[in-house]
Amino acid sequence: MNKGFIVSFGFLLLSSIIIILFIMNRIFFTITWIRPIYILIIPLLSSFFNTYNLYIHGGILVGYLILLPMFVLGYNLAKTRQLTGSSLYVLSLLGFALLTLFVTYYTYIGLLFNQDMTLNTRIMFCLLLLPANFAFSLILFLATIDLYIFFKDLIKARKIWKHNKPEFKVEVKDKMTYIHINTEDHLFTPIPMLIIAKYLQSKRFSISWFVKGAFNHLLSLVISYLTGWPRSRNILFRFIGMKIGQNCHISERSIPDPLLPELIEFEDGSGCGIGVKLLTHNAMNIEHRTFSFGPIKICKNARIGAYSLILPGVTIGEGSIIGANSVVADDIPPFCIAHGSPAKVVKKLIDQEKKVFNTDHLNDQ
Repeated sequence: MNKGFIVSFGFLLLSSIIIILFIMNRIFFTITWIRPIYILIIPLLSSFFNTYNLYIHGGILVGYLILLPMFVLGYNLAKTRQLTGSSLYVLSLLGFALLTLFVTYYTYIGLLFNQDMTLNTRIMFCLLLLPANFAFSLILFLATIDLYIFFKDLIKARKIWKHNKPEFKVEVKDKMTYIHINTEDHLFTPIPMLIIAKYLQSKRFSISWFVKGAFNHLLSLVISYLTGWPRSRNILFRFIGMKIGQNCHISERSIPDPLLPELIEFEDGSGCGIGVKLLTHNAMNIEHRTFSFGPIKICKNARIGAYSLILPGVTIGEGSIIGANSVVADDIPPFCIAHGSPAKVVKKLIDQEKKVFNTDHLNDQ
């Protein structure tokens, strides 16, 4: 189980138990060992959430106003000074996560000390907001741990970046681009990732693709699992960079590559079934020194069966159908049926079947 989840869940559980004990001591019955703590802590907490409320909210606002220009400065600085800029905007994101986590707890616990409401009303609001607070806090905890470890690794990488940056070369083969890095480190460590980011920036991709990828992954999970109407899903997938034409149907639980979703294109009338994964990058190689990426194109009226995996650089031809649970590693010609792992063409559509794809009776989305 993820260590970050265990730490964050443990903290949330401990804080929930403490609040429960204090409420039980206040409303239901006296807990002997809680009473002295209650008498000591409650006045301090009351001052913290009431007397100094204005100062704390003012400090929070100042904190956000400092972190925002820090992020903008770091993001733009990374275009010329990659490591310094990346460290700065990752630090600002860490600050945002920590500050937002503080705001979440301060606002939630502050409800219990709001003297303008009756005790019953305060408890009712706390109960209503408990699930949302728990879920949001868990996300923020995991984000904080992730950003902290990433920032710490960036700081450690400063000397290597300045004095011993590894050489790399770029190789383009057909639709695929390969970035070969001469390093003993794994690709997903700061130095190789910054080299990859630098090259992607030159090709007009985001310089913070490894940070944006985490956001895209979270957003794509929300889109895939919580949206039911296909048109809504298409609009949201376009927001993260995918190219989606008219009358496309991308089913629930379909997951685009979070690092480079801009390389995924669905032409008019195309679609995919439940649980399809679209992968536009690859770091699976023997030496772990090469990062490759390539576009995925689902041509007009093509369909992908449920739980299939589409690998980088693949084009699925017009009107073709991919069977469920297939792994598509190579291009599929137009008007074919293919399935398997790896997917192979098992049938070519006859002229009568092709005529189905020439109809134009569907309304534009």
